[in-house]
Amino acid sequence: MSGPQDLRDILSSLKSHDPTSQSKAQAVLQFASLLQNEASNDATRRELEVYLHDLLKSKSTYALAFAVMTSLFHINVGIASEIFMSSSRQVNEFMSGNMLGDIDVTEWFLEMLSAACADKLCRTEVETKYRVVIDRAVKNNYGSQSSKALAASILVKLAAVPKPPSVQGSPTTVPDGAGVDVDALADMLRAIVVDKRDDSTTFANALEGLTYSSLNVSVKEMLARDKDCIKVLLDVLKERVPTIAPPSVIYGVLTILSNLTAYPALQTKEGTQIKKLRSYANAGKGVNDTEEKPEAITRRCKVLLDMNVISSLALCAPSATINGQIGIGAILKALATEKKNRALIVQQGGISVILAVLQPKSPPTSSTFKVNTQSTTNTAAISALSKLLISVNPSHAFSSRHSPAVAVRPLLSQIDANVEEVTLLDEFESLLALTNLASMDFKGISDNIVSQGWSKIENLMLADNPMMQRAATELVCNLVATPAGAAKYLDRDDKAYKNRLRVLVALMDAEDLKTRRAASGALAILSEWGPAGDVLAKDERSLKGILRVLAEEEDGGILLRGAVCLNNILCGATPESDAAHEIAKLGGLDAIKKALGGGTTDPQLADLLRDSTARIKSAR
Repeated sequence: MSGPQDLRDILSSLKSHDPTSQSKAQAVLQFASLLQNEASNDATRRELEVYLHDLLKSKSTYALAFAVMTSLFHINVGIASEIFMSSSRQVNEFMSGNMLGDIDVTEWFLEMLSAACADKLCRTEVETKYRVVIDRAVKNNYGSQSSKALAASILVKLAAVPKPPSVQGSPTTVPDGAGVDVDALADMLRAIVVDKRDDSTTFANALEGLTYSSLNVSVKEMLARDKDCIKVLLDVLKERVPTIAPPSVIYGVLTILSNLTAYPALQTKEGTQIKKLRSYANAGKGVNDTEEKPEAITRRCKVLLDMNVISSLALCAPSATINGQIGIGAILKALATEKKNRALIVQQGGISVILAVLQPKSPPTSSTFKVNTQSTTNTAAISALSKLLISVNPSHAFSSRHSPAVAVRPLLSQIDANVEEVTLLDEFESLLALTNLASMDFKGISDNIVSQGWSKIENLMLADNPMMQRAATELVCNLVATPAGAAKYLDRDDKAYKNRLRVLVALMDAEDLKTRRAASGALAILSEWGPAGDVLAKDERSLKGILRVLAEEEDGGILLRGAVCLNNILCGATPESDAAHEIAKLGGLDAIKKALGGGTTDPQLADLLRDSTARIKSAR
């Protein structure tokens, strides 16, 4: 550190309540830089501790001491916690000296206590030693609104966070904030948020407490009913001037909206059992372990959509911090969970918002779009994209500014991701969304899917989960309609082509009907390509699979696909392949007879089978 005087000059600028103060922001950066460069130096910590203790010796420097401690908690919780605990005696002297009559000092004292709640030991210290002061500040009608908001926020924090284990080792919690009426505090904070929008300091203090309290179900419902409060929050997101709506305030609003819209996480079988055991353990202990009903969450989501939350997110997204972008992704995923909401989300510009948080710096195009390295963790935004593209025609979902091809890369990143946040449902929905995209008559989409994600898709065709296997096979059925997809099965220079064909043929015998339909459909589409006749005629396993379908399959759609395959092979194969002879040798006429003997009423199927019979017999 440069020296005590330099430290004093930097820290003296921290005494500003205004969260938008430029001089304070510069001082915080300088302070953080000093700690970052020399935090490992014990002498630095001791020098800082001595300086703070000196500040606490004089009434005139109390406010500066508390301001410095507040900033220190935001920069380095470890150092701040040590100094806070070691300063307990001097802080108590401040309290006994009845300095709480000074509004500015009181406010900085409360700012410090609020910041101290970030540390577990300091939280306990705050609750046990300073609770009386905090309660008094909340009830004081003669103090500032900012101080009341700060004190209320501290109480909400103490109520929201579990206390450390008791001496006996059993975990204890603060029952609704150890006497704190969180609903009443939240209502007070809500009123301040609505009334004090123009007072940036008071608004920020109240918003922080409201953010914590919005974890409570009752508070969520209260906020959803208050259209004025929701409007204020949405207007904050539209604010483009950082000095009016700094990142911390934007993030607070996004967190509240995320809490209002969040659905319970899907439980695995093991998770469900653990939840039941926890419920049994909590029975009779006064612990509320119930989850919200989805219907209530859906109603809140509809309230936000009716107030055009998407337009607010659209203005906020490009300049949001990484954490803010992740929050926007979580909100959009929750809003898109209800199928009925998806068309409205797209109409309001939801796709553009998703693309903005995945690549916020420049307008994406089909050739340049890349998911930000930092945004690869924004799995919620990609999940929202999947949900929308499943339910809404992709050709209607994208504006003229965005090519549908830009969705390919993020959707592929969800498949076989091996990331804890990505569930099987997320992967499944990404496959469905890609299938819809691949069905579009738009240049480059299927080629991009094949070039960027073929190995992932191919692996999932062999997945143990039948739904994943089905979705992957349905996607392949659309991809083989393009040259890039067809080449994976018909290019004899590709050593893996024959194995791929055999997998597809094997899936025509899968237990799942829709998987069989997709596999047989893919093979029927492949048989339309020029090289297919010779490739399939020379692969005995493929021929046997097609004939098995004709002889054994009961589904009319699959039978028709099998007949198309057989007829295309007979029509498309060159004389050198001797397709008719190979098919006859494998029992082709018997298979056709069984298919016709089923009493088919489909004239197209009957015509194809009769034509194939004639071709086989004429070649004898």
